[in-house]
Amino acid sequence: MAPEQHPAAGGGRSRLNDLRLRILAIALTPALVGLLLLTLYFSNRILHEAEQALQTRGRDIARHLAAAAEYDYLLGNIVALKRLLDYTAARPEVLTIGIMEAGGAWHVVTGHALLLMPIAWQEGIHEQALGANRVFLHPMGVADPADSDPYLAALPHRKTAGQVVVVLNTASLEQTRADVLAGAGVLVAVFLPLVGAVAWRMSHGLSHRLRALSQAVERIADGQLSVRVTAASSGELGLLEQNINRMASALQEGREGLERRIREATAELTAQKQAAEAAVQVKSRFLAAASHDLRQPLHALTLLVAALKERLSSGQTQDTQQLVGHIETSALAMQELLNALLDLSRLDAGVVVAHPECFALMRVLHNIQRQFAPLAAEKGLTLQVRSTQAWSYTDPVLVERILINLVANAIRYTESGWVSIGARQEGDGLRLEVWDTGPGIPQAYQDKIFEEYFQLVNPERSRDKGMGLGLAIVARLARLLGTPVNVYSEPGKGSCFSFRLPACQPENRLEDTAVAPGSAETQLRHALVACIDDDLGILEAMVELLAGWGMEVAAGPDVAQVQADLMQLGRSPDVIVSDFRLAGGCSGVEAIASLRQAFGAQIPALLITGDTAAETIQAIDASGLAVLHKPLRPAKLRAMLSYLLAGRGGGTLRDD
Repeated sequence: MAPEQHPAAGGGRSRLNDLRLRILAIALTPALVGLLLLTLYFSNRILHEAEQALQTRGRDIARHLAAAAEYDYLLGNIVALKRLLDYTAARPEVLTIGIMEAGGAWHVVTGHALLLMPIAWQEGIHEQALGANRVFLHPMGVADPADSDPYLAALPHRKTAGQVVVVLNTASLEQTRADVLAGAGVLVAVFLPLVGAVAWRMSHGLSHRLRALSQAVERIADGQLSVRVTAASSGELGLLEQNINRMASALQEGREGLERRIREATAELTAQKQAAEAAVQVKSRFLAAASHDLRQPLHALTLLVAALKERLSSGQTQDTQQLVGHIETSALAMQELLNALLDLSRLDAGVVVAHPECFALMRVLHNIQRQFAPLAAEKGLTLQVRSTQAWSYTDPVLVERILINLVANAIRYTESGWVSIGARQEGDGLRLEVWDTGPGIPQAYQDKIFEEYFQLVNPERSRDKGMGLGLAIVARLARLLGTPVNVYSEPGKGSCFSFRLPACQPENRLEDTAVAPGSAETQLRHALVACIDDDLGILEAMVELLAGWGMEVAAGPDVAQVQADLMQLGRSPDVIVSDFRLAGGCSGVEAIASLRQAFGAQIPALLITGDTAAETIQAIDASGLAVLHKPLRPAKLRAMLSYLLAGRGGGTLRDD
C-alpha cells in the first residue's frame, strides 16, 4: 500500500543524515579513540626509551672517563688528560667535558667551556638539567694507599679526588620526538580515512533500513495499524522488523476488539440510561401525584378541624374536645412529615435562595426561646438562651430554620438536664452552638445522622422520636449558607451542634417594631377574599374557615365563577387565594393574573399548593407570589393573610 504523507515526512532527509552521522560517530569514535591511545602509548614509549638511552650514554661516558683519566689526573699529566677529553668530546652528543678539582677549580676543560660555569662541586654521582642540556657528574680518584696498590703511594704528585663533568646535547632527543609525532600523524592520516569509508558504508545501509522502520512505526503510531515492514535483514535488525510486525498485528487486533467492546458497552449503557431515566420520570410523577393526592384530603381535614374547633369552642363536652385534639394531633403529625419532605424537595430543587442581611442574632434567639420554652418545660428541661450583642450578615430565616431543627432534636432526645443555645466570637466571625445533656452520639454515626431517615434509636418508627429528616434539612440549609455543621458528642455526655456565621457591624442597631397584638384580627375582619380551588371539599372547608375569621369570601372552582361573584358583589377583592393546580390545565399564577387584570394589579395574592415537583416549585418561585404548602396550619394561613393585608406583601414570601 502507498504510504501516507506524515507531517514530519518533509524532515525525512535531515533525519536520515542525522542518523548516518550518528552511526558514523558510533563507528569512528572507538576506532579514533583506540588509534589515538595506541599512538600516544607507543610515542611515549619511544620517547621514554630515547631519553633513557641518552641518560645511559651520559652516565657511561662520565663513568668510563673518570676511570680512564684517574691516573693521569693524579700524575698531573694535563696533556694526556686533554687528549683523552678531546677524544671523548668528539662524539656528536657531547658538548663539553671538564675535570673539576675538589675545591671547585677546573683542572682541564674541552669543548664549550662557558657551559660549565654554573656547575658547582658536588659529592658523589649526580645528574642535572642545564637549560636544554643534560649534565652528568662522576667522582674520580684512587683508594687509600694503605689499602690498595703500594705503587700509588710512591706517586710524586698525588692529588685529591676530582669530579668528571660531562654535558650532553638533547637535540637528538628532540629529533626523536619530532620523528615520532610525524610517524603518528602519518598513521592517523592513513588509518582514519579507511575507517571512515568502512563506517560510511555501514551507516548508509543501516540508516536506510532504520529509516524505513522509523517511518513504519510513525504510521503505526498515527493509527495505520495495517502497516507492515518487509523482513529483509538478519540478526538483531531482522528480529526488530519481525517484532514491529507482531506489534502492529497485536495492536490492530486489540483495537478492533476494543472498538467492538466499546460499541457493545455503549449500546448497553444507552439502554440502561434510557431505562433509568424512564424509571426516574415514572418515580417522580408517582411521588408528585401521590404527594398531591395525599395533601388534598389532609388539607381538607386540617381546615375542617380548625372550623370545628371554632364551632365547638364554647359549651362542648370534654370528650368532644379530646377527640378534636386527637384529630388535630394526627393531622399535624402528617403535616410535619409532608412539610419536611417538601423542605428537602425545595432544597434539592435549588429554589431556596439565601437573602443575607445584617441582623441582631439575639432577635432569632428570642424567637427560638419563645417557641421552645414551653415544650422544654413540659419535659422538665431547662432551655438556656445566652444573651449576645453580636450581629451577623446572613439569612436570618434560614438561620432560624436551622436552630429550630437542632433545638427540636435536642429537646426530643434529652430526658433530663438542659438545652443551651448561644453564640461566641471565633476569629472574624461567630459560631452558633446548641448543647444538650442527652444520650450522646457515637463517633461512628456522627456523619450518618445527616442522612435522610437515619435514626440511632427508633426501630418502631415512633413519631415522638422524629422522622429522621431534621438533620438532613439542617445540612442542606447550612450548605446554602456556605458553612458546615460540626458535631461534638460523646455517649452519655451529651452533644454539641455548631455552625459558623459571618459577623457584621450595623449602622443602626434599632430593631423593627413588631405588629401589635390584635392587629391581625382587625385586618382580617370584613376583608373580601377571592378564593379559587377546583377541589370542592377543600373549597367548602376554606369558605367555612375564612368566614369563621369574620372575612367575606367570593369562592369558586375557576376564575370565571369567582370573577362573576365579585362583579355581583360590586367590589374588588382585598386579597386573592388560589390553588396552584386548577382544572382545565390552568395554574393559580394565571388565575391570579386574570383577577389582577380585572380588579387591580396591586391586589396581594397567595398561592397554595401540594405539588412538590421541582418544575412546579421553580415556576412558583419565578412568579414572585407568596406561597404556602399543603397541608397548612390555619394559624399560618391567618398570619400570612394578615401580613398581606397589612401592606407588607411586596416581594416574594415563602413558607419558610
